[in-house]
Amino acid sequence: MAGLRRPGVRFALLVAGVIVAAGLSAVALPGRDGIAEAVDGAGALGPVLAVLGTSLLIMVMFPRTALAFVGGLLFGVGPGMAYVLGGALLGASCAFVVGRLLGREFVDGVLAARPDGWRGRIAARLAKLDGWLGRNGVIGVLTVRFLPIANFGLVSYAFGTSAARYRHFLVGTSIGAVPSTFGYAALGAAVFGEDALPMTLAVFTGLGLLSLVVTMGLHRVRKPGGRRSPDSVKTG
Repeated sequence: MAGLRRPGVRFALLVAGVIVAAGLSAVALPGRDGIAEAVDGAGALGPVLAVLGTSLLIMVMFPRTALAFVGGLLFGVGPGMAYVLGGALLGASCAFVVGRLLGREFVDGVLAARPDGWRGRIAARLAKLDGWLGRNGVIGVLTVRFLPIANFGLVSYAFGTSAARYRHFLVGTSIGAVPSTFGYAALGAAVFGEDALPMTLAVFTGLGLLSLVVTMGLHRVRKPGGRRSPDSVKTG
C-alpha cells in the first residue's frame, strides 16, 4: 500500500488500466446487437440500464457514437439521446476523477521539473498548455469534444490528469457531446423507417455547420484580447 502513495506508481496503474480497458472494449465487450438485446430484455428498467451501462462502457472506452446509435434505435431520438448523454456524462465524470486521483500529481511533478535540453523545452511548452487549460478549461474541452480526434473515455481520463477544473470539464463535455449524440441517435431511430432518413441527413448537415461555426467562434475567443491599441489608450 505504501507504493500507491508514489505518484509514479499511481500513474503507471492509470496507464495500465486504460490499456486493459481498451483491450476489453476491442475484444470482450458486446457489440451493438448484444447491447440492444440486453436493454430490450430489461423491460421497464431499460432506461436505467441504458444510463448505467453507458457510463460503464464509456469508462472502458466503448465508442460513444455506437451507444448513441443503439439508444436512438431502442428508445427514439429524444429519449435515446437523453439516456446516452446522461450515461456519457456520468462515465466521463468518473473517468475524470480517476485520472485526477491517479495521474495529476505525477504530471504536475513532471511539468515542474524542467530538465535541460529539448526535454526541458517540451516540458515548458506542456506546462504552458496545462496552465492555459486551468484558466480556459471550457474552451479547451469544447474544442476537443467537437473535433473527433480521440476516444470519448480516453479524453476524459486525460483531462483528469491536466489542470482543467472539473466544472469546466463538465460544462465543456455537456455542450460538446450534444451534437454528435443527437445525430447518431437520430440515425439509429431512422432505421425504423425509410422516411426518417432524409431528416437524419438534414440533421447531420445542420449539426456539422453548427460545429463549424462554434469551433470558429472558439478560436476567436481564444485570441488574446488584453492588448489595447494606442488610440484606445489616448481616448481611455
